[in-house]
Amino acid sequence: MDSPMMPDEPHHPRSHDVLVNLLESIAMEEIAISHLLSAEAKKIQAFVGSELDFPTHPSNAEIFQFNKETARVIESIVMKEWLLLRRFQNIMDFFPDEFSSHDSTPSSPCIDPPPV
Repeated sequence: MDSPMMPDEPHHPRSHDVLVNLLESIAMEEIAISHLLSAEAKKIQAFVGSELDFPTHPSNAEIFQFNKETARVIESIVMKEWLLLRRFQNIMDFFPDEFSSHDSTPSSPCIDPPPV
């Protein structure tokens, strides 16, 4: 018995297109995470004040609760980052030719060093 074959159709993405879409999805999630972190930082700044003066004068219990909630958000973000890292590693394993160096010389970084 022969294995089933997918017919070539114009709407099937090429391997390179799939890779780009997967990497774009990771990038979009990273952008979303950066917005979450920014919002969390603003929330902390509003709660703590500009120079740790606690403008709302919270009780110790309120400070503890706020810290606990912030830790939960950060913990969730760290878990999400780990999942994105695993997804990226799986993509690298699935598309090894796209991530391997084509020559033996190390590539130079894309970012220019800061002026001295």
